Amino acid sequence: MQLWWLLVVACSVLISGNAKLIRLAGGAGNTGRVEVYHNGQWGTVCDDGWGLEEANVVCRQLGFESASWSRTMAHYGQGTGPILLDDVVCDGSETFLTQCSHSDTHDCQHTEDAGVDCYSVLNNVRLAGGGGNYGRVEVYYNGQWGTVCDDGWDLIDANVVCRQLGFESALESKSSAFYGQGSGTIVLDDVDCTGDEDSLDQCRHNGLEEHNCVHYEDAGVVCSNTPNTLLPTTDTPSSLLPTTGVLNNVRLAGGGGNYGRVEVYYNEQWGTVCDDGWDLNDAHVVCRQLGFESALEGNSNAMYGLGSGPIVLDDVDCTGDEHSLDQCRHNGLEEHNCVHYEDAGVVCSNTPSTLLPTTGYITEELTTLLLSTSYFTEALTTLLPSTKVPIRLWRWRVDILNTVRLAGGGGNYGRVEVYYKGQWGTVCDDLWDSDDANVVCRQLGFEFALEGNRNALYGQGSGPIVLDDVECTGDEDSLDQCRHNGLEEHNCGHHEDAGVVCQNILNTVRLAGGGGNYGRVEVYYKGQWGTVCDDWWDSDDANVVCRQLGFEFALEGNRYALYGQGSGPIVLDDVECTGDEDSLDQCRHNGLEEHNCGHHEDAGVVCQSNAKEIRLAGGAGNTGRVEVYHNGQWGTVCDDGWGIEEADVVCRQLGFESASWSRTKAHYGQGTGPILLDDVVCDGSETSLTQCSHSDTDNCQHTEDAGVDCYSVLNNVRLAGGGGNYGRVEVYYNGQWGTVCDDGWDLIDANVVCRQLGFDSALESKSSAFYGQGSGTIVLDDVDCTGDEDSLDQCGHAGLEEHNCGHHEDAGVVCQNTPNTLLPTTDTPSSLLPTTGVLNNVRLAGGGGNFGRVEVYYKGQWGTVCDDLWDSDDANVVCRQLGFEFALEGNRNALYGQGSGPIVLDDVECTGDEDSLDQCRHNGLEEHNCGHYEDAGVVCSNTPNTLLPTTDTPNTLLPTTGVLNNVRLAGGGGNYGRVEVYYNGQWGTVCDDGWDLIDANVVCRQLGFDSALEYNSNALYDQGSGPIVLDDVDCTGDEDSLDQCGHAGLEKHNCGHHEDAGVVCNSVLNNVRLAGGGGHYGRVEVYYKGQWGTVCDDLWDSDDANVVCRQLGFEFALEGNRDALYGQGSGPIVLDDVECTGDEDSLDQCRHNGLEEHNCGHYEDAGVVCSNTPSTLLPTTGYITEELTTLLLSTSYSTEALTTLLPSTNILNTVRLAGGGGNYGRVEVYYKGQWGTVCDDLWDSDDANVVCRQLGFEFALEGNRNALYGQGSGPIVLDDVECTGDEDSLDQCRHNGLEEHNCRHHEDAGVVCQNTPNTLLPTTDTPSSLLPTTGVLNNVRLAGGGGNYGRVEVYYNGQWGTVCDDGWDLIDANVVCRQLGFDSALEYNSNALYGQGSGPIMLDDVDCTGDEDSLDQCGHAGLEEHNCGHHEDAGVVCNSVLNNVRLAGGGGNYGRVEVYYNEQWGTVCDDGWDLNDAHVVCRQLGFESALEGNSNAMYGLGSGPIVLDDVDCTGDEHSLDQCRHAGLEEDNCDHFEDAGVVCRVFDNVRLAGGGGNYGRVEVHYNGQWGTVCDDGWDLNDAHVICRQLGFEFALEGNSNALYGQGSGPIVLDNVNCMGDEDSLDQCRHNGLEEHNCVHYEDAGVVCSNTPSTLLPTTGYITEELTTLLLSTSYFTEALTTLLPSTNILNTVRLAGGGGNYGRVEVYYKGQWGTVCDDLWDSDDANVVCRQLGFEFALEGNRNALYGQGSGPIVLDDVECTGGEDSLDQCRHNGLEEHNCRHHEDAGVVCQNTPNTLLPTTDTPSSLLPTTGVLNNVRLAGGGANYGRVEVYYNGQWGTVCDDGWDVTDANVVCRQLGFDSAKEGNSYALYGQGSGPIVLDDVDCTGDEDFLDQCGHAGLENHDCGHHEDAGVVCTVL
Repeated sequence: MQLWWLLVVACSVLISGNAKLIRLAGGAGNTGRVEVYHNGQWGTVCDDGWGLEEANVVCRQLGFESASWSRTMAHYGQGTGPILLDDVVCDGSETFLTQCSHSDTHDCQHTEDAGVDCYSVLNNVRLAGGGGNYGRVEVYYNGQWGTVCDDGWDLIDANVVCRQLGFESALESKSSAFYGQGSGTIVLDDVDCTGDEDSLDQCRHNGLEEHNCVHYEDAGVVCSNTPNTLLPTTDTPSSLLPTTGVLNNVRLAGGGGNYGRVEVYYNEQWGTVCDDGWDLNDAHVVCRQLGFESALEGNSNAMYGLGSGPIVLDDVDCTGDEHSLDQCRHNGLEEHNCVHYEDAGVVCSNTPSTLLPTTGYITEELTTLLLSTSYFTEALTTLLPSTKVPIRLWRWRVDILNTVRLAGGGGNYGRVEVYYKGQWGTVCDDLWDSDDANVVCRQLGFEFALEGNRNALYGQGSGPIVLDDVECTGDEDSLDQCRHNGLEEHNCGHHEDAGVVCQNILNTVRLAGGGGNYGRVEVYYKGQWGTVCDDWWDSDDANVVCRQLGFEFALEGNRYALYGQGSGPIVLDDVECTGDEDSLDQCRHNGLEEHNCGHHEDAGVVCQSNAKEIRLAGGAGNTGRVEVYHNGQWGTVCDDGWGIEEADVVCRQLGFESASWSRTKAHYGQGTGPILLDDVVCDGSETSLTQCSHSDTDNCQHTEDAGVDCYSVLNNVRLAGGGGNYGRVEVYYNGQWGTVCDDGWDLIDANVVCRQLGFDSALESKSSAFYGQGSGTIVLDDVDCTGDEDSLDQCGHAGLEEHNCGHHEDAGVVCQNTPNTLLPTTDTPSSLLPTTGVLNNVRLAGGGGNFGRVEVYYKGQWGTVCDDLWDSDDANVVCRQLGFEFALEGNRNALYGQGSGPIVLDDVECTGDEDSLDQCRHNGLEEHNCGHYEDAGVVCSNTPNTLLPTTDTPNTLLPTTGVLNNVRLAGGGGNYGRVEVYYNGQWGTVCDDGWDLIDANVVCRQLGFDSALEYNSNALYDQGSGPIVLDDVDCTGDEDSLDQCGHAGLEKHNCGHHEDAGVVCNSVLNNVRLAGGGGHYGRVEVYYKGQWGTVCDDLWDSDDANVVCRQLGFEFALEGNRDALYGQGSGPIVLDDVECTGDEDSLDQCRHNGLEEHNCGHYEDAGVVCSNTPSTLLPTTGYITEELTTLLLSTSYSTEALTTLLPSTNILNTVRLAGGGGNYGRVEVYYKGQWGTVCDDLWDSDDANVVCRQLGFEFALEGNRNALYGQGSGPIVLDDVECTGDEDSLDQCRHNGLEEHNCRHHEDAGVVCQNTPNTLLPTTDTPSSLLPTTGVLNNVRLAGGGGNYGRVEVYYNGQWGTVCDDGWDLIDANVVCRQLGFDSALEYNSNALYGQGSGPIMLDDVDCTGDEDSLDQCGHAGLEEHNCGHHEDAGVVCNSVLNNVRLAGGGGNYGRVEVYYNEQWGTVCDDGWDLNDAHVVCRQLGFESALEGNSNAMYGLGSGPIVLDDVDCTGDEHSLDQCRHAGLEEDNCDHFEDAGVVCRVFDNVRLAGGGGNYGRVEVHYNGQWGTVCDDGWDLNDAHVICRQLGFEFALEGNSNALYGQGSGPIVLDNVNCMGDEDSLDQCRHNGLEEHNCVHYEDAGVVCSNTPSTLLPTTGYITEELTTLLLSTSYFTEALTTLLPSTNILNTVRLAGGGGNYGRVEVYYKGQWGTVCDDLWDSDDANVVCRQLGFEFALEGNRNALYGQGSGPIVLDDVECTGGEDSLDQCRHNGLEEHNCRHHEDAGVVCQNTPNTLLPTTDTPSSLLPTTGVLNNVRLAGGGANYGRVEVYYNGQWGTVCDDGWDVTDANVVCRQLGFDSAKEGNSYALYGQGSGPIVLDDVDCTGDEDFLDQCGHAGLENHDCGHHEDAGVVCTVL
């Protein structure tokens, strides 16, 4: 709080006597934690009893109007001082908080600190009298707009206004009514902002309307022209939004952030602009449109590549002042005579300061150019004053002297000159020092100044002397921000002109005494050339010189004045470069001209070269655009005649063996220099390109730049004699493998090898044949890499096979164990690769971290391994190759899904000791006799491999960033020990100073554990022996590795090894399983010391069982079993006397005797029965007994919340529908072992909703009575059911009691549920793991076949078994198929049609009725009771052979019907094809229905097989293969008979020209919105529209363009709906765009507001309205019970004003009426605004401010408390009871950001498509067309995670909302963090989807995100 504020409050304190000072902390200006000042310190207020009344007192005390929210539980953070007040109780009238009743003592902690949100007084601000971003500042106060006085007004105050309006900052503050005098009150004076405030009323000021000003002192601002957010929340800069112009979307492509090819968005695609007439004026318009200040260049000739879309504009002729390109003169849209090589481009520049190059200076020519551009027009002149300006005001000018140059010197030194009044002037050197020089150098783009020079060192200037007595602090951005005498105020002559020398002093270097690429190194210093001494001179230093000169690297660094002695000064000595520097002066050296040398020691270099220099650009190390160096610059080679011979010469010249490819047409991008060679013709024998025949002139453009792909000489490297990531380095050369000598071998060389192999980096370099001696040739010696090379042969070395070594010197490496890339970056032919190591990349797919389908990378793609002979030895090799210790299982039969790539390996036979799969015996690569249903899989041990060579830790689980990314535990066990980190090639320890559990957590997480159990000190695990690497470690807990934590520095410590730190991580026994039982029950076994062991049952109870079940992924345990109930185990007994509290994450966190400490035998092995979720507690048959209830309530899982769900006897959580269909029928509940019914007394839609939700549907359509679905036969279980609708199951509703009733079965209740279940099983090959887990045989699968057919197998006793075909029929098959998620069965098979199974035969004599949910509910002979052999295994064919269908040859919703069959797409013959068949196709594709069924190959002839003929659908089928047809591929047709469809197009409908629930009807068709003609338009038609929009029904159907005439096409005419249709296109009409109408006949509607406001608790519905409602077919008998006999006013509107203000009108008795303003106040206005969807009201108006209404006056003397949902809930005189006239009509002004999504304009928000699980989407936290994306799912709004979020996904959202497209897809919660569930993650849309849930995604509510990753969008507004 500012001092002024505190003084005001302090004065109040003195007046009140006992008031305490008060402030808000931890929030924004008007929000925060409440703190009061007492006894010299600030303290907090406890939230006991804290509510809105108390918050109101605080806010009023602080000067705000009132509070919007009272906050508890330390919402704004915990305070640190005393808690001064508790139990505060205010009545709301108090002036100070201390006047409220309170206690000065408390029983609280800071977790209970109270907070408030205050309403801001002046939160509405606007700019008047100017333009979008400039004008007079006006604030809204007391119901009117007022101005701000300019006393003390400055740029800081202006910044607050501009940020409040949504701009980034202010450019100027204006005074003296610069934008005209205002007319309202003057609201603020003496405004004094610090600059951090969010709004003006948070700044210091005199007080509201306290001033001594008149309107000629009105303040103004100029805001930066780039808004901070696209749509500010106030009434301002709408002019900045892209709402005008056809071409308001423009982008730069093919370049970088501020340069590229100009592309404009037109007709739903990006197109280019032709360069005819293109100039700098045109470029300026583009750049300003993109948010830059101006253009530096306008480019032509497709400088940034050829575009691919239409050419939209040609002959563009801008004046330079236009706001967008389409305002410029041009030929017309898509009118041109151009091709894409004429595409125009631009280079934009953000500000004038970015016009200066980062090196050098501004020449007079550039100055002339800049000042000649239209950017520097009269507007810039106004920024350059011509007279003196006082320093105080000068400081806030917009960088008047922002153009500075150096003259009379060189690139980085010279006389300082500034541009002022149209000419260059100098700076006097009085007081000139290094601080001043630093400002100049930074302004020019250098880092700092080396010198500040005086006395005209660089010559005397000739212009005015602009500045004198300059005094900079050194932090300023430009000279004019420094203190000085004033512009042109001086007492100097030009002999005092100041100068500077800027850093980068040695950026000019040359080679002398030699040739183009070799010679003596000379640098330019102090105006002359000097030499470099050769002390310490080496190849790293030479590399820097060569790169600085434009070469790639140095071949040699020479000494002893090899190229002759120089004659100038010796500038540098003892140069030590690392090799990565950009210039010599960045290297370590003695100092400039500090040396002990003579010229006989001058250093030299030989840079990589041959004749003309040559290099590859734009590609990788061995690929790229060919560039040659000539006459001081790089140029390109034209591709005329370019072929493999020419490419070979280039590659050999560069040191490669040969070329693999010659590239043309600028394959590696267009170059920018001259084209130096053309028509090159080589015979292949040349040693350099210039020896080939060529032309030095050319007729080419850079689009023809030539390129090459070279074979690397040594691109094949391997590690031998070791393991996957370590071994002896061997390279392939001259047809054999050879070694590398260790002379000079170091970690930098090792890094190159490891990166070449695909690893991130090297851990160690090994010498002395550490991994054994090789046997081939020694290929390399004296290897000297800089570390940046891509392969070893790019490093310095002695030459191929040039060495003085023996194999005892063979070099080796240890690479970091996580490969960086999966494939080397070279193009090596597979024939050159070694026979082992080909398949060193392996992954697990289709599963989780340690289990899945085995896939290997071969020939550029991932392929699978066939499971023939697959066993645990093979699986062990895979798991070890992946970094795990061993395999738990080797899986077959594509357990983790079928792969899609090639099958790479078959008949794999490993011994188990191999390092990778390709070392095992196998058939050969891609030699197999398998299908993907035989894909092999593994389950690896869940413990990382601690046996990796040379380290004790799981390298593959470690992060790959950070200095200390390798950590291990030593001296202990798998999860505990001394912490050691790998640094500088060895393991070291961590000192325990400050060591705590937070630090330990970071270590454990880094090692792959969840967290730490303990942190240890004092060398608990013995003292280490290496260096002590870390001390004073201080982690926050969020770090990924130790080196991200605070610490004293690497190897900085004051410790000894007796202080070595240790940890205990939390998962010694993290592998647990159930044995001897079924999926969720069995003997508890834990994995310890490489084998499975058991747990003794001493003290074993339900708390222990809960921990096991939760560790296994279940929710809780049903039972904890003893006495080896599931058989005795055979391994060690690992745990005894286990005592868990029930909250632990794993068994080893519970108290126990110690590992393997016990007094038990296996007859005491413990077991458990787990249950997945409370809803799956009960099997689908059976009920909960009192005993089970007692058991549940005795476990720690069952809290008080569960108690309320469990009655004292039986529960009714199992419910079904009988006598009907899938979503409708008689309601039956399972009670006392049988199904019973529910009586229909009091049965209504609330009760039906509970049943439907309990069954997995979203809601109920109807609640039926009178045994509509037939009379039941069991007991009547429930009567007089009264649900509120929110219950989870029927037994939570009020009722008479179980079996307490007065009913008969003719009163059985029923329901109709909404037909889309909440949790949907896909219509394809549903995995059995998604099915219920409550039956004995609840897991069923199909084996030996395909996705929907195969041998039936069930899971029992831990293994899969078969079903015998005795008695097997279609009814039995139906049960299997439904259990698997299919609708039904097509066939039942016998006689092992799909091959004989190998497990037990589980079932025989199966006899199903067809109603069962799973096979074990059918009659059968008993589990494993049979008289069969596997030759009788039963099979099924389920009904989705053709579940993949697409439309081809057309558009998104129409085309040729194609089905996928036998791994290819085929067509459907049109014999008998009709609309019923088309309906099935369209629904299968996700549309609601079909408009047409087409024949005669209307969409072109297909090319595949004809799959179906004589299709005859009823129309109700889910897919085509459920229809009657001639048989698969049985046809008598040709492709000219291919069938097609047109699916329903416009499911998007909106209301325009009105309000949220009324307006002109518009439908989206053919990419645009059109209208509906009113011919025949009636209430039935209107009902369909309103229901389609989400309303319950229509109040009116309007005609004669009541809501204004539309402008698009008239899409429908003569609409004739029955009223039952789901959308307009299902109604009878003339045809699309078939009409005889004009727009004055546009139809409209008035819809009921919402279902929730249909029936308020007060008010009534008239008899007339009841009759009307019941006359529609939509309203059934069930609705009658919901309609009381009195009236309702749920429809309200604002008339005579704008979107958020106007006269209040309510709809009553078929017409709109007004409200009288007697007693009308802000509480009443708040109710109206909230009813309309706004948050609150700004004003309640009287006296017919918005004009007099003409209808009845419906309400008078309205008295609302403010909390009501609608006006008719407020106290009033009665309907149409009043003593008023229309001059008393009431009005409101609502806060301008609506609370709900329904904008007051034509934008269709959440009312759009009503199909799909996630059909409701909205934008929150932003504006009408931008915000956080939220979707409605499971009854609440949730967010979308931004993982993978892009503009394609955003397009789907925007189109779903009714916009054309998206402008941006935003991430990182740009519009604030949401608060609901995260519904979607990894969204991957193609862009063609209609709704988000049609896009690929991770699954509903499956994510790994937080709300800081909430996705957002900006939609385009046309």
